[in-house]
Amino acid sequence: MKFGLEDAGSSSGSDAESPLPPPPRTRTRKSTTSKNAATSSLLASTSRGPEESPFNPTPVHLVRPPNLKQAERRRRRPHALFDPDGQLTAAAAEPGSSRAATAADVLAYSSDDSDDDAHSSSFGSGDDDGDDLDTTASDYDSEEEAWPVGPVNSVGIGGWRKSSSLSTSRKGKGRAYDQGSLNPDRLFGGPDELDDWEAKARASSWPAANRSFHLSLARSHSSHTPAAAAAKVPRSLAEQQTDVASIESLLGQLALKQSQETAQLVQAFEQRNKALWDSIEASIRQAEKEEGERQRVLAEQRRKEEEARRRAQELREAEEKRVRQEKEEQEARRKEEEAKAEAAKKRDEEDKAKRAEEERKAAAKASALGLPSADAEGSPKSEFERWTAKMTHIKQSVLPVVSQNPAWRKACFQAKRSITPKIGQLTSSTEATTRIITQLDQLLSSLKPPTGPAEPYTWTLNHLAKSLVKQAETEVTAKLGTAYPLGRVVIGLLTRGHTELGDVLMARLVKKCFWLTGHWPAKQPGQTDEAYQKMLGHAPPTANETLVQYAERMSGLVALYASILQTSPLDPPQGPCPDSTALAHVPVHFRPAAGWRWLVLMLRPPLVGLEPTPLLLVTFLEIAGPRLREVYGRQFDKYLEVLLREGMREGKAGFSEKAKSSTVRLLLWLEDWEKKGVVEGAPGRAVDP
Repeated sequence: MKFGLEDAGSSSGSDAESPLPPPPRTRTRKSTTSKNAATSSLLASTSRGPEESPFNPTPVHLVRPPNLKQAERRRRRPHALFDPDGQLTAAAAEPGSSRAATAADVLAYSSDDSDDDAHSSSFGSGDDDGDDLDTTASDYDSEEEAWPVGPVNSVGIGGWRKSSSLSTSRKGKGRAYDQGSLNPDRLFGGPDELDDWEAKARASSWPAANRSFHLSLARSHSSHTPAAAAAKVPRSLAEQQTDVASIESLLGQLALKQSQETAQLVQAFEQRNKALWDSIEASIRQAEKEEGERQRVLAEQRRKEEEARRRAQELREAEEKRVRQEKEEQEARRKEEEAKAEAAKKRDEEDKAKRAEEERKAAAKASALGLPSADAEGSPKSEFERWTAKMTHIKQSVLPVVSQNPAWRKACFQAKRSITPKIGQLTSSTEATTRIITQLDQLLSSLKPPTGPAEPYTWTLNHLAKSLVKQAETEVTAKLGTAYPLGRVVIGLLTRGHTELGDVLMARLVKKCFWLTGHWPAKQPGQTDEAYQKMLGHAPPTANETLVQYAERMSGLVALYASILQTSPLDPPQGPCPDSTALAHVPVHFRPAAGWRWLVLMLRPPLVGLEPTPLLLVTFLEIAGPRLREVYGRQFDKYLEVLLREGMREGKAGFSEKAKSSTVRLLLWLEDWEKKGVVEGAPGRAVDP
């Protein structure tokens, strides 16, 4: 058969011989039947001879042009060639008429009017909404735009295949979507990918067949003119087979292209699917990593909490163990202290018995030698009791009376404010010693009877004695030479008529240092331990004074006592006495003979075996030794020689083993005397000019 030029029966009876490419097999749309019918009608009309009805081809609407809007199509439509029913007018169909339709007019009309028929036929049926169609990116062909192959005003630049924005969407059925518009979100619940591909395939394949058909139709129409009919030559079977082969080749190329696009689409889908699953797996791995990190943090927190609980438990157990141990130790110490107290009590009883026996033997020996007994007047015990009674008298008869009298209190307070700084300012210079002695003498004379009552005067003397004792406990303990100025002040005031100062000062010294009497006082019945320790001169328990500190403090008081004994009332600045009767104002217990007696009493038991004894002996010898050497001469040397040879070297003195440091100090002093033959005193004995 001839391509589009046979009669209606041959052109429309067999679909296999139709020059149109077959529709896609995957989907069947309502417009297919109408399209085939229109094509058959057009072929039938063009196959008629000159003797039949004029050539009035029916436009075949195969592909809906996607880029030409309705207003533009109406402007370009050749209304003069067709009647309102879409058929060629009589003038256009008449071959000899000036308005006869040419092939170009028919082609232009068929290409321009396809959009109008789309609204009334297959694309204008009830399945579509009839809206205008826009151009999509799938309609754009860069090769066809660069190298157009269709007739003028048919395709290419300026034709209906006009490029437009890639982002414009199409409406209605048969639309083609851009491949780039697909995204992973549409893979789940979005439009069918096959529909999009089918639309794109139609948009790319059917226009080519449409153009080929219309070109053939135009040629066929030209051949039906009277001139062409006369020269018409039937086509051979070879030519028809050539046309069929060309169509089959074109369809094969389209099928190949379609298969390539299908492969590309499948590959893109697989790539997107793989990217999606990779993203999902990455999200899962990230979530697993975060969960693992969270579990690790929780495990670390639980470990720290468990460690904290374990440590707290260990601390509680350790604290409970410590409390139990402390209780056990306290109980052990309490039992040990009770045992020690019991042993000390037993030892005290033994010492008392031993001391009583020694005192009895000493009294018997003293009686044989003609010395006073322990209870006799002038004995160490009687001296201790004498000065203790004097101190008791001051506390009971002087201090309360002065405190209850406002006038006396005022006078005593003024005297106190005057005495305290003067004792602190005392130095070894002659000018300072003389000035302070004179000022104190004037102060005491203003309060001395008969100028005034006895109580304020005694109170002032007691305060002066207290200041001297306090200075000895602090300054003299640190430096023995500072005791000499204090002794000069005492002797200076005694020679100026203040004899009561001797008794008050001695009572105050014995209260602080019982060692000066040479008597060891025993604990009285009913007397508390604290009261007994205070009587022995110990500091209060709150002071935490050690035995070494106690011995050093006692040595300061012994140094003050020795400085008074060795000070002569005839030497300046404390002297000379105004007359010989002034020498009688110095009491016996502050004369050198009292020092000789004290040295002998300290070597008698039980004092010789006590720990502070060696320190007190060497302190007394360093302060008063030169003066006793001047007074007693050879007799004092004999005392030192016996003490060194028998007492120290032969160990007959019986010093305590705990007093090794003070014993060595005494031994060194005695050996220095033995080597030099001179008794050296402590620095500060000489008066500064």
